Amino acid sequence: MTSCRRRSENCWGKSKDLIAVRNKMKLSPKGEAGLLTCIGKHFRFPGDKRLILGPGDDCAVLRTTPGKALVITTDELVEHTHFLRRFAGPELLARKLMRVNLSDLASMGRVRPVSCLVGSGLPKNIPAGFVLRLIGELKKEALKFGLSVAGGNLSGAREMHFYMTVWGEADGKSLVTRYGARPGDILFSLGPLGEAKAGLEILKGGRAAEKKRFRSLVRGFWEPKPFLKEGALIGDRALASAMLDNSDGLGRSAVILSELSRCRVRLQAGPDSVSPALAAYAAAKGRSWREYVLSGGEDYGLVFTARPGKAGLVKKLLPAAAAVGRVEKGKGVIVEGYEGRIESFRHF
Repeated sequence: MTSCRRRSENCWGKSKDLIAVRNKMKLSPKGEAGLLTCIGKHFRFPGDKRLILGPGDDCAVLRTTPGKALVITTDELVEHTHFLRRFAGPELLARKLMRVNLSDLASMGRVRPVSCLVGSGLPKNIPAGFVLRLIGELKKEALKFGLSVAGGNLSGAREMHFYMTVWGEADGKSLVTRYGARPGDILFSLGPLGEAKAGLEILKGGRAAEKKRFRSLVRGFWEPKPFLKEGALIGDRALASAMLDNSDGLGRSAVILSELSRCRVRLQAGPDSVSPALAAYAAAKGRSWREYVLSGGEDYGLVFTARPGKAGLVKKLLPAAAAVGRVEKGKGVIVEGYEGRIESFRHF
């Protein structure tokens, strides 16, 4: 196995011909990434032989019976952080809450969803009808994706928030982590890029004509597709050397892969990697579509690396997967064709 140099304090590469973009949150101890690094260092339990994979990946993995593993994840939606009440109906919240959690399972390979726990914090002025509609939609989503709702928690709160813990079963052989990328690997993206960021902008703007024209972008924000079948195929056929769900934009996903695999990621996303709707929306706003692709978030597709010898099989089995870069020796992330700033995705 070819190894890359160990990550130094600055893991962004530089080039005379290309623009290397630095993500400020990545190295700041006060930022989200710095906090996650701190959490990962503190929550280590080498004595627990059941814990196969702990903090740092999309899911935790626990050994249950021989050859079987329990795959667990959790996520939440918080008012004024992830949504505003004026454009968030209960059905939309239920769909998104379920799907962002299932997206984590999909990024781990073949994982069969089993059940979930749901919790919420609700202000006193929330009508009972709102809650009943949310519960009804959660059940529909659970039945659609083949899992049950096993219980949860209900609490009062100043701002509305919802959280979910989902678990699934895996055989261990078809699991994929974030850690295995190597120089020479091809970087693929499966699913929308930048659409949720654009959809959120449209919702915040509140223009009816814009919502109608770009309804697919709005739908991309509220109803992400969890790529469970595709993730299972990737795991079964050992197509990916590393994989994660694209929850924070392609730029941030590349940073994560670079740091965890100790390699450089060169992003080469072209116009064919984005939808016509996003290209049209970005043009209407006078902005580059790359801004949405690189600094967007909550698309929840799959970003994965594959050995060069498997690139043809990836395209054959997953024709919608787009090659958006490659892995090299070195450190950091280099972005071709873009001189703008890459920032972590922020809702408000």
